[in-house]
Amino acid sequence: MKESTNLKKRALRWGALAGALMMVLRVGATADSLDFQVLDAVVAVVGDEFVLLSDIQAEAFNARAQGQTVDERAECRIMEDLLFQKLLVHNAKLDSVEVTEAEVLDEIERRLAYYIQMFGSIEAFESEYGQSVSQWKAEFAEPMREQLLASRMQASIDQQVRATPAEVQIEYAATPEDSLPLIPEALSYSEIVLQPEITEVQKAATRSTLDSVRTLVEQGKLSMTLAAMRYSEDPGSKYKGGCYTDIQRGQFVPEFEAAVFDTPIGELSAVFASDFGYHFVKPTDRRGELFSACHVLMSPKVDPKALGALKAEIDSLAAQLERGVWTFAEAAQRFSTREESKNQRGQVVNPRDGSTRFGVDELDPNVFFLLDNLEAGAWSVPVELLDDEDNGYWAMFRLDQRYAAHRANPRDDFALFQTQVENRLRAEKMNAWLQDHISETYIRIDPPYATCPTEHDWSGIQAID
Repeated sequence: MKESTNLKKRALRWGALAGALMMVLRVGATADSLDFQVLDAVVAVVGDEFVLLSDIQAEAFNARAQGQTVDERAECRIMEDLLFQKLLVHNAKLDSVEVTEAEVLDEIERRLAYYIQMFGSIEAFESEYGQSVSQWKAEFAEPMREQLLASRMQASIDQQVRATPAEVQIEYAATPEDSLPLIPEALSYSEIVLQPEITEVQKAATRSTLDSVRTLVEQGKLSMTLAAMRYSEDPGSKYKGGCYTDIQRGQFVPEFEAAVFDTPIGELSAVFASDFGYHFVKPTDRRGELFSACHVLMSPKVDPKALGALKAEIDSLAAQLERGVWTFAEAAQRFSTREESKNQRGQVVNPRDGSTRFGVDELDPNVFFLLDNLEAGAWSVPVELLDDEDNGYWAMFRLDQRYAAHRANPRDDFALFQTQVENRLRAEKMNAWLQDHISETYIRIDPPYATCPTEHDWSGIQAID
């Protein structure tokens, strides 16, 4: 009873403050005139959080910047998204969820890099947004903090949702046959890869270059975001400021994670080596076994002469395969230099779901055309290809099995149905959380958004006894 009374008192206090804030932001009004100019205004209140007119305008700008049309209906969707975000933020603060200053700054840098890349230059961005970069960063800091808080709160609600095989079977049984998705043709394949060895001279040159980049970042002459965009060779983070967020420990190579957990938050590690090349890392957050960090990766380049020497080696190996000296699996395990497939006797694993099947649309075009005309068990001629770092290598590919297009079923496509079930379970869990927390939170929506059609009932606690 006491808790309910305190909640109502707090709701009344914030409701009154919201009204006062709107009046303070009205300028140009006189005692004899109702004319005024609104610089900004509170258009909704969710617990202790406000939705400002400028919040909606900022989200509308983001949508237009991505080529979307923003009409009244779109603004109503933006309003509901902000109500949801504010409800998450309100409860995140009640639950003492935290976001560090470093995380906010890194996310702002990533967002800025995205906009600059999209508009083509800093000047074009400033012209479009009507503010300097420094003004934009200052204005965007608090909204970004709230977005990160909301994201972290939502992740805590969604965690530990896992579909069982029984639930997958129920999902399949409840889906009409003509509604089952058509799974395109797929195949599994094996490879033998011969990569030139990187010399110590090449490694030392790469490490020295990266040390110089690290020094510029440490001295403040280059931001981490720009360092990643200009120099990093990690395609997964290059255009995100070099950053990864909320990574479970054990997902990255040990050398990377050791640097993350040995380096103080916000500081730069020394340059270190991994199987991918050389890195330096800047941890931005650690919470138990979860971490967020930014890094720059540079990989040594191979000597073209060494690549040429491998052609004779793989041609000889191809001839031995034809004579039956080795099976393809034996040759892959004995001679291939790509560890991830070498240890699987040449068989390639799909990183998307851990299976050995690849949809034809998932394959590298070079690999697809080499496999397309093969019968199961046959292999291609040796070919020279480039990896993600533009280093050359020689390879041969064997078609292991071809799978015809078919209607989805749990035996062949378990991961697909598992994902569908888990998405539904997450939605149900989030809807239940929304209903519970909306009902116990003071919520007020002002014109012109009070009449917006919404997916959820945002009534909340309206009256104060």
